[in-house]
Amino acid sequence: MVLWIGVDDTDSRRGGCTTYIAALLAKKLQEKGFKLIGYPRLIRLNPNCPFKTRGNAAISLKVDAEKEDVKGLVKMVVEENAELDEEGVEPGIAFIKEDPPEELRRFYWRALREIVPLEDGFKLAKKIGAELIYYKGGRGVIGALAAIGADLSIGRTYELIAYRKREYWGTVRHIDPSSVYEMDEATKPLTFDNIDPESGEIRIAPHTPCPVLLGIRGVNPDVLMKAYKMLRIGEPVELVTIFETNQGTDAHLQPMKISQLREGVNAIIDGIVSERPRFEVGGHVFFKLSDGTGEVICAAYEPTKSFRHVVSKLIPGDEIAAYGAVKLKPQGLTLNLEKIYVKKLKPLLVRRPPNCPRCGRRMESAGAGKGFRCRRCGLRVGEELVEIFEAPRGLKPGFYEVPPSARRHLSKPLSISSLH
Repeated sequence: MVLWIGVDDTDSRRGGCTTYIAALLAKKLQEKGFKLIGYPRLIRLNPNCPFKTRGNAAISLKVDAEKEDVKGLVKMVVEENAELDEEGVEPGIAFIKEDPPEELRRFYWRALREIVPLEDGFKLAKKIGAELIYYKGGRGVIGALAAIGADLSIGRTYELIAYRKREYWGTVRHIDPSSVYEMDEATKPLTFDNIDPESGEIRIAPHTPCPVLLGIRGVNPDVLMKAYKMLRIGEPVELVTIFETNQGTDAHLQPMKISQLREGVNAIIDGIVSERPRFEVGGHVFFKLSDGTGEVICAAYEPTKSFRHVVSKLIPGDEIAAYGAVKLKPQGLTLNLEKIYVKKLKPLLVRRPPNCPRCGRRMESAGAGKGFRCRRCGLRVGEELVEIFEAPRGLKPGFYEVPPSARRHLSKPLSISSLH
């Protein structure tokens, strides 16, 4: 008997972790003699969701079991470990027999790319015969259903997550930084985003008081276990679980025209730079992009570090594809950039005063439309002698991305783009 179990919205901004509930469920189900089919799934949904805690993750497990044999165990694990006393935590559990129907696949794509009304989740569950258990408002029903319906046909990655003993929650994590660097060097690009090369920051350990000790992401589960064994960890580990995920796949992005944009979508826009990028207060960079159907503001915020300086080298007329999340800001709809693909650069033509025909010294402007004059010998010449040359752009066609410290879970790093 194939049974899918989905769970979401069990953590809060103060603590907890939905993936920890998945790890506990997997362990307890196996201890009871039930067989897990495949890896537990960690499914990221729309990163623009206003109700998310951190990474907007939901989980699902595929089990060889009857629903009535495991339902009580699932409820117990969720109720004992969800942050039920915290405001805004509204867990949802979904059970579906056999493999997900096509309607649920479509629902996953909506939850990945849109903000889905809660009532749509309840309607779908009734239509496809899914059983739901929910707490308080039950907002977690959306993610629980979507995690079961997740379509990984366009790509999948894996994440190994190690969990801390409860007495260590909220304390400093004890991981030897040098072992993380050694692991990264030995396993990349089959693992990714272990460190931020710009800042040197270790990226495998969160900074929140949650059960997670560390997470290693990669494209091969066997490599993840090898990478984990290379780490020098200075505290006991409760559980280690490998998840199949949609992280690092760009699955949240969809090609759109500017006229189609709306709050909360994640888009890829092919367009032409229509306004020179500018740095503003706070170190953020903004420019305008046009595609013939409209114009949108694109933003590279300060946390994207050197990526901002790449963006600042664009000029009007450059042809690019811009990838990112659409947010409604005071200035209007804004595309928060995750990466750009520079398709074609417009030549940067620069005017320069000529050398003096008489003495060879570089001349200077005599005023707008008045030609040039030589400060040494006094000769004046007309505008027709101006020198026009193509200046180097400091930019080449190709992809440019934000650093790992600013990367969203779903964004595909360039380092693995050729691997899957």
